[in-house]
Amino acid sequence: MKSEKNYLIKDLANKTQLSTDTIRFYEKKQLIQPSFRAANNYRHYDDETLKRLIFIKRCRALDMSLKEIELLIQLEQKPEQDCCAVNNVIDEHLTHIERKISELQKFQLQLQQLRQSCATQTTIDHCQILKQLESC
Repeated sequence: MKSEKNYLIKDLANKTQLSTDTIRFYEKKQLIQPSFRAANNYRHYDDETLKRLIFIKRCRALDMSLKEIELLIQLEQKPEQDCCAVNNVIDEHLTHIERKISELQKFQLQLQQLRQSCATQTTIDHCQILKQLESC
C-alpha cells in the first residue's frame, strides 16, 4: 500500500517554487483541488496535486495558455485515447509561438530603426525617437 503525502499550500509553494496566490488561482480555475479540508479549514493536497502543479508550471514555462493546459489535463484523463489530440494541441501552440516570434522580430526591427534615428547627442526636446513616436 503506497502512502500518500499531505501537503499544505505553503509546502506546495516551496516544492514547486510557485506562490501561494498562484496555487490558489489554479485551484479557483479548477486545475487542481485539495484532497480534503482539515477541521481548522486548512486545505490539504496530495502527491497528484504536486504532480499536476509541476505539469502546469512546465506548460506555463512554454507559454501555454490556461485553456491549452486545461485541454491537456482533460486529455490526460482519457489514457486509452489516441495521443494525436495532444499532438494537435502542441502543433497549434507551436503555430502561435511562430507567429509571436515573427511579431517580435518586427518589433525588434522597428526599435532598431527608431534607435538609428537618434545618432547624435541632443536634448530631449530635439530627440528624433520621441518625435517619431509622437507623429501620426
